[in-house]
Amino acid sequence: MCIRDSYIAELSIRIGTIYGGITVGFLLQFLKKSEKISKWLTFIGLNILTPILLVFVMLGIENASIEWGYIVLIGFLTCAFSMIIDWLLIRKRQELTNSQKGAEISAVSFMNSLFYPFPIIIGLVGNEGLLAASIFLIVNVVLRNSLGVIIGIYYGSTEGKSIWKIMRGMLLFPPTLGMVMGVILRLCLGNVIPNNIGIDIFRDVTMFIMLALVGLKFRFPKKQEWEEAAISRGIVTRFGGGLLATIPIFFFPLAIPAQVSLIVQSLSPPAVNNTAYANYFNLDGTITSRYITILTLIALILLPLEILVITYFIL
Repeated sequence: MCIRDSYIAELSIRIGTIYGGITVGFLLQFLKKSEKISKWLTFIGLNILTPILLVFVMLGIENASIEWGYIVLIGFLTCAFSMIIDWLLIRKRQELTNSQKGAEISAVSFMNSLFYPFPIIIGLVGNEGLLAASIFLIVNVVLRNSLGVIIGIYYGSTEGKSIWKIMRGMLLFPPTLGMVMGVILRLCLGNVIPNNIGIDIFRDVTMFIMLALVGLKFRFPKKQEWEEAAISRGIVTRFGGGLLATIPIFFFPLAIPAQVSLIVQSLSPPAVNNTAYANYFNLDGTITSRYITILTLIALILLPLEILVITYFIL
C-alpha cells in the first residue's frame, strides 16, 4: 500500500477549515455582541446541528465483518489513559479552579476522531480503513456524551451534584438524544445513508460553527500565563495517553487498514466541539480553546513523523 496522492489536498482543505473557522471566531471577539454570538452558536451547535449530525453518523456506518471488540477497547483506552494521566497531574493543583480542571480533563481526553484524522486515514489506506475509524468515532461519541457530560456537570455545574441530577443531565443532553435516536433509526432502517455531498457539507458547516466558538474563546497567552495554560501538560496527556493506547494495537488480530486508522485517531488533537461543551457546562472555555488551537498545530508538526513511522512499520 502507498500514500494516496489526493490526501494532501484533502488534508490541506481540512486544516485550512480548522484555522479558518478559528480565525473567523477570533475576529468576532471584536464585535460588541460577541458574548451573545457565542451563546447563540453554542445553542445552535449543541442543540440542533450536533444531534442531527450524530443521527447521520449512526445511519451511515457500514455493515461488514470486523473485530469491533478490539476497536472499542482501543477507543476506550485512548480516552482513559489521557484522562487518568491528566487527573493525576492536576488533582493537587490548588491554583486551578474546578472550571479549569474540568476544561483541561475534557480537552485532553476527547480527541478529534472525525474531522482531522479521516483525510489522513483515506490517504494512507483508502476507504478500507473507514469502518474501523467509524467504530472508533462512535466510541468517542458515546464517551463524550456520557463520561464527558458527567465531567461537565461535576466540575462546571453550579447546582447540586447528586447522582440523579448528573444522570438526568446526561440523558437529556441534546447530543445524547441525537445519538440515541440515531441508534433506534439504525436498528429499524439499517444503513440508509450513502455517501452524499449534502451530508458532507452539513458536517463541514457544523464543524465550522464549532471552530468559530474556539476562536471566540481563544486568547493569546501572555508570558506569565503559559504555566497556567499548561500547554506542556496538555501535550503529555493528550499525545502521551494516545501513544500508550496504540501499544495494544500491534498485538491485536486487526487488519492493516484498521491498525492504521486506530493509530491516527489515537494521536489526534482535541476535538473542536470541546469548546461548545465547555460553554454549555460553564467550564473554562479559554483553556479549552488554547488546547484545541495549540495542540492541533503540534499534531500537524508531528504528522510527517507519524506517517513515516506508520509507513515503515505497518504499510
